Amino acid sequence: MSAKKEAEEIDTLVASNGNTSIINETGFHLYPVSANDYGEGLPYAPEDWPNAGDKWGWRAGKRATTSGYFRDRHLYLPKHYHVLKDGKKNAFRSRLSVEQYLQSEFPSMDINKFFASFSWMIPSKQTPNPKGDSVMKEKATSSGTKMEPPPSDSPLGAITCKAGNRICSSLTAEKPFPETIFCDICCSGPGFCRDCCCILCCKTINSDYDRYSYIRCQATVVDGYICGHIAHVDCALRAYMAGTVGGSISLDAEYFCRYCDSRTDLVSHALKLLNICTSVASRADIEKILNVAICILRGSQKSSGKQLLHRIESTLAKLASGICIEDVFNKECCVDSTAKSGTLLVQNPSRKQKTLNDFFPSI
Repeated sequence: MSAKKEAEEIDTLVASNGNTSIINETGFHLYPVSANDYGEGLPYAPEDWPNAGDKWGWRAGKRATTSGYFRDRHLYLPKHYHVLKDGKKNAFRSRLSVEQYLQSEFPSMDINKFFASFSWMIPSKQTPNPKGDSVMKEKATSSGTKMEPPPSDSPLGAITCKAGNRICSSLTAEKPFPETIFCDICCSGPGFCRDCCCILCCKTINSDYDRYSYIRCQATVVDGYICGHIAHVDCALRAYMAGTVGGSISLDAEYFCRYCDSRTDLVSHALKLLNICTSVASRADIEKILNVAICILRGSQKSSGKQLLHRIESTLAKLASGICIEDVFNKECCVDSTAKSGTLLVQNPSRKQKTLNDFFPSI
C-alpha cells in the first residue's frame, strides 16, 4: 500500500458506545487507541497468514499526526516466528521494513493484497496538535539543566505519556535513545511509562542535573532493540540491585536490571556524577550527588572503582572543611557575595566546562 493510497483512505465516523470510531473503505472497524497500546490480529495486524490461525502483533507508537493517526507503529510476526535464523528481526517499525521482509521470505506473494488485509493506519485517542510536534525546552538555571514544562493550555497536555508526565522524554520530537524492545509486562500496566517511570517504584524520574538520579538499561536485548527500562539509583540501591552486593546476585559497582537481567557497570555513572558537580553551583546539591556516587562505589573490588571512590571522598572532605567550590575542583574561586545561604554563585558563567581528565588525570 503506497503512502499516497494510505492518505486517500475514506473514513466514516460512527458512534459506538459513546466513543468515536472509524470504518475505513475496506470495512474495518478502527477503534482509537492510546500511545504504546498493543494487541494481536485485526484490525491493525494480519490474521490467518501465512498459515491458518496465525496472528500478527501490533503496537501503536507515541506520536499522533494532526489527522488523528499515529505517525509511527510496529508490526510483529506471529509468535512461532519469533526465533528467526540469521539474526532476522521479528518486529518491523515501518511499512518498508515489512515489504523488504515479505519480498525476501515470500517473493511470489501479492504485497498490496497483504496490506489490504488489515489497516496500517491506527487512529489515536490523543487530541491532535495543529502546530505539529513540539520540542521540550531546556531551561538552564544556577542549579542545573531542567526540562521546562509546557503551559497549562498546551496541546502537549493531551498528547500524553501513560504516567501523565507532561515533561516526559517521549513527548519530545527527537528520540534520544535507540528503539526499545516490546514489553507486555510492566509497560502494559496503566499509569506506567517506560520513558519516565522507575521500574522499581513506578514513580516518575527527575531530569535535574543531567539525569544523575536514575539509570537507563541500554543493554541490547534482541534484534538490536534495547531494554530501555529505567530505575532510580536510590531505589536500586535499597533493593540491592545496584552497587556492590554479595550473594547469588554478586554485583561489583554494577546495576542489575529487573526486566532483562542485564548488568550495567556503574563506575562510569559515578564518574559522570563527579563530572556533573564541576558545573553545579550549590554546595548542598554537590554533596547530595557525590553521596550517591559513594553509595554506588562503596565496597567495590574494582581498581577503577576504588580509585574513583577515594577521589570523591577527598572532594567531599574538602567541601566539608569549608573550601570553596572553585578550589575543590582546582579552579580560581570567585564568589558572588549576594548569593543565598548555602549556594555559591560562580561568576563568569561562559567559562568552558572541564572534564574529569582536567581535574583528575590519573583516573
